[in-house]
This record gives sequence, structure tokens and C-alpha cells, in this order.
Amino acid sequence: MTDKLIEQLESLYGKGKGFKVYTTIMPGILADFNKMLNAAPAGKEVTEEYHLEDGKGVIIMSGHRTADGQITMKPRIITRSQR
Repeated sequence: MTDKLIEQLESLYGKGKGFKVYTTIMPGILADFNKMLNAAPAGKEVTEEYHLEDGKGVIIMSGHRTADGQITMKPRIITRSQR
């Protein structure tokens, strides 16, 4: 999950800045999305969009929590040009 997301951010912002964007915004996004997953019933697919402040794209998180507490997350980035 991490490497692919970093690659996507680096293609959007450039090598150094993409990683900086990742380390700055992802901890908050992951914490927020984890709260949403834990609040949802087990097995329910949860999806949330997080808009990048500069308007270059949207990070879309989707995933679910199993009955035994395992969490699966699938992040992706949609850029403004893809919309």
C-alpha cells in the first residue's frame, strides 16, 4: 500500500515533495479512516475521500474490518486530470 501511494504522490508532486506530502498528510488520513473502519460493522465496506489542499487530486480510501479485527485498506489517488 505505502510504496504505491508514495509513487503516485511523487508522480504528482515530484520525487522529494511527493514523499514529504505523504509523511505530512497520511498519518492524519490513516488515523481518521481507521476510526471510521472501527465504527462500522464488521464486513461493511467503507469509502472516504480526502481532497488535497492544492486541488491537485483526491486520496480515496476504501476498506473493511473483519469480525476478528483484521483491517484491509485500499488507497488510491485520483488527479484533477483523471476526473
